[in-house]
Amino acid sequence: MSAMADDSTSLPKRRQLRERTRKLYTDDWTLGDEEIEGRRTFQLDEKIECERYNLNNFSGLFREMNGSELNLAYLQKHGLSIPLLFRDKTGLGLRVPSSNFSVNDVRTCVGSKRILDVMDVNTQKNEDMTMKEWQKYYEDPNKERLLNVISLEFSHTKLENYVQSPELVRQVDWVDVVWPRHLKDAQVESTNLLEDMMYPKVQKYCLMSVKGCYTDFHVDFGGTSVWYHILRGGKIFWLIPPTEKNLSLYQEWVLSGKQSDVFFGDMVDRCGRISLTAGMTLFIPTGWIHAVFTPQDSLVFGGNFLHSFGIEKQLKVAQVEEHTKVPQKFRYPFFTEMLWYVLERYVHVLLGRSHLDISELQRQHLVPQHHQHVHLTPFELHGLKAIVMYLHALPSTKKNVPELIRDPVALIHDVRCLVEQHRHDNPEAAVTGNPVLPPPPPLSIADRERLRITKKNFTKIQRHHSQEKSSERAFPRRRRTRCKKCEACTRTDCGECVYCQDMVKFGGSGRAKQTCLMRQCLRPMLPVTAACKVCQLDGWGQAPAPLMGKPIPTASSSLVECSICYDIAHPECVGVDVQNITVSDDLPNSWECPECCESGRNLDCRPRQPKARARKLSVSSAASSAPTTDSERATTPSKRSRPDPSDAWNDREPAEGEQRTALRTQLAVQLTGSSSKSLKRPHVVVRPLPLPPVPRPGPDFNGQSLAYDKTALLAIFRFLNAKDLANCALVCRTWARYSIDPSLWRKLDMSHSHLTALHLTGIIRRQPENLSLDWTNVTKRQLAWLLSRLPQLRTLSLQGCTWAGVCALRTCTCPPLVTLDLSHVSGLNDSSLREVLSPPTDSRPGLIDKTSRLKHLKNLSLAGCDITDIALRYIVQHLPCIETLDLSSCGRVTDAGVAQLATPPAQAVANLSSLNLANCRLLTETTLDHLARCKMLKRLDLRHTTQVSTQSVIKFAARSIHNLHVTDVKLVEEKKFSVEVTAT
Repeated sequence: MSAMADDSTSLPKRRQLRERTRKLYTDDWTLGDEEIEGRRTFQLDEKIECERYNLNNFSGLFREMNGSELNLAYLQKHGLSIPLLFRDKTGLGLRVPSSNFSVNDVRTCVGSKRILDVMDVNTQKNEDMTMKEWQKYYEDPNKERLLNVISLEFSHTKLENYVQSPELVRQVDWVDVVWPRHLKDAQVESTNLLEDMMYPKVQKYCLMSVKGCYTDFHVDFGGTSVWYHILRGGKIFWLIPPTEKNLSLYQEWVLSGKQSDVFFGDMVDRCGRISLTAGMTLFIPTGWIHAVFTPQDSLVFGGNFLHSFGIEKQLKVAQVEEHTKVPQKFRYPFFTEMLWYVLERYVHVLLGRSHLDISELQRQHLVPQHHQHVHLTPFELHGLKAIVMYLHALPSTKKNVPELIRDPVALIHDVRCLVEQHRHDNPEAAVTGNPVLPPPPPLSIADRERLRITKKNFTKIQRHHSQEKSSERAFPRRRRTRCKKCEACTRTDCGECVYCQDMVKFGGSGRAKQTCLMRQCLRPMLPVTAACKVCQLDGWGQAPAPLMGKPIPTASSSLVECSICYDIAHPECVGVDVQNITVSDDLPNSWECPECCESGRNLDCRPRQPKARARKLSVSSAASSAPTTDSERATTPSKRSRPDPSDAWNDREPAEGEQRTALRTQLAVQLTGSSSKSLKRPHVVVRPLPLPPVPRPGPDFNGQSLAYDKTALLAIFRFLNAKDLANCALVCRTWARYSIDPSLWRKLDMSHSHLTALHLTGIIRRQPENLSLDWTNVTKRQLAWLLSRLPQLRTLSLQGCTWAGVCALRTCTCPPLVTLDLSHVSGLNDSSLREVLSPPTDSRPGLIDKTSRLKHLKNLSLAGCDITDIALRYIVQHLPCIETLDLSSCGRVTDAGVAQLATPPAQAVANLSSLNLANCRLLTETTLDHLARCKMLKRLDLRHTTQVSTQSVIKFAARSIHNLHVTDVKLVEEKKFSVEVTAT
């Protein structure tokens, strides 16, 4: 087996390679095996057969139970402390497809075009693969490499109708009992992109592994517990209990970089091996360290969940992730927000005090409070105290209080009151079998439509054009019929879904009668009575007519239905060769018609974003990528990286004169700042060298020479691009000096560059007035070094950079910028903006002004940043000259924030001329009332602000003294833009 082959490279050479190259986190990094040069040096076959890991040698590493024994009373009494094994799923309340369910059925349910994160087992790198490509690989008997899919979260796809988690999980999972119901119902995206996630989407995973796949020791993200059902194939688990000693050893192991050399099970005292076959179910509790091997091709369903009976261990794992710098994309999404909701729900249920800022309709579906004293288990009581201490210890930038929590301080006070009331609760009286936080009652279909934001409402604008086209067609969309062959068609009603319950409620024939969710056909067929819209004939070339007892045709229909506009036609009738059409792999007789392809309606779906290096993201930010972890995914921390090559300028020994100058400067700073720090060697200073006198060349054949005349050469050089200037610099030393003259480099664009020491030096020598560092890797140290050496800089763009680098703007050496672009800076929030705009904390000789160094800003862009109304208050306080402000896609800005800009004594009332509020969906028409005070406003962008009507914008334009006109719901000055009035 290739996954277990020994590396042929000699041991000294492997060590040399590992010392030379240190591993870094990237988006291609996957939890599990580490990325190594070569194969594992230990024999995996030996670990599978070794008697040392036989579970018979250990006690307390797992417990075998029947499904009926696992209930809430068991959890209240014992907690979930050791792995639980179930030979069959009887009594668990678990529902999965039958054993003949295949990877092809998975593809049918999630779609052939679904993008999967596929892991190469040998290199442990991730790659993208469509579901169709994965099925082809999975079913290929001749596999060239080992690939593994362990991150397919299939909620909000057809597959979720065929998989239901165990009943106990549904009773205790915080996503079901704590997370606000209306937020979960608002989820419409089936993928796991964090920006599209409305709740922690980790409840249902499908794992598809081929024979030989191995995932190294790991702890599941956020300390989640896991249920794991083997539908087909088998798995081998190594289990290690989460003792303090074992967790400490685990951290040392993952930070050592020796995962390929050391089998972690050999480092601990107790490690047991257990084999699972088809039909078995395994529960893995919080914090258990485990590895997984696949002895045969397997198909597994599982899910991760947080609960109230392991809170302290869950917080311990979260702290381990924080200390070991696990990237945010590999952690439990919205972990901190979930903790706040847990506290709120306990306070609401036990004290009757709600801290959620939600509507009355949403509040009607919350769990009511208990009217008599309810005893809490020690797991819950100690866990609530641990949550408060955990949140208290977090820095203010990481507390991530949800917007729905009105007053977090009052909530913490109520939690302390709750703990005080229940400190003497009887643990035995707490074992009732009834949950303290019962899940919300199931909603009827009518309530669902009233309460949640459905996908139809959510994509109403995007589908408007398609609906107009369908309304123009002569034939309505034909309802497809059952194939009567797939597993869904052959099974009986489940009796548990909302449709089955409503059918029982209305006697099986009421107005709510719908098809059972478990019986929704996977591959519905076109009805035999369907006809071509052109020739009016059916799929067999005959006039459509009712069957009237006639046998169903055995030949396949030649009709195809467009998946976009739902037109039904023969391909040849619309001028397409039958041999050249591409039929959908997911739905029979389905394609994309030529008309939809030509108009581009088939390209409305959002493409997958290209992968980039992982950046540290805030949990409350939506600019991150979704976690891709499950029972086989690890919280393995990153390794120490090599020194940044862009800091190489620090390695040069400074000249003697530079040392004296730097020491004098440092001493002056210490004296003015009353600092007692010892003197340190100064950093290297790189400044533009003074141009020496140019030697006078001899006369040419005309008696005069312009080859070295600076005025003449600069006039020519201004017409050359950067590449040509570089070639000119190679001619001679004089031309090289002229080629870096600042007059040629007033604007310098370094976007999307990987900055090195040469880049930094080159920027300083050219002294630009306009510098763009968009989407670069600039660090705080590099930016501070640049700012102190660019006194003429007036325009700076840092789009897409990280807050760790941008924070260097708060320095006394920052030049007086006029334009600053901080769009899409990851980690930039209210407190970050306050830090940037506040007066600098350092000083220098001769500096008397103690105000903000950015006070001269006239143009500021904060598009896509995680700011609120508080940030606008800081803008009003520190930026009196602001004229152009871009707040587009700042989804947390409200009318109150705009009011701060337009209310005296704010200088923006008199200066603000351009304001971009596109995609600020919380704004209402009240914003226009506030902006009416801004007399200089000549441009206002309110696109995609759904609560502001076009009529209100038109009235606002009519009242303006600048003769504004409405263009695509934008107000522009007439003399600059078209005056054509358009409606949205």
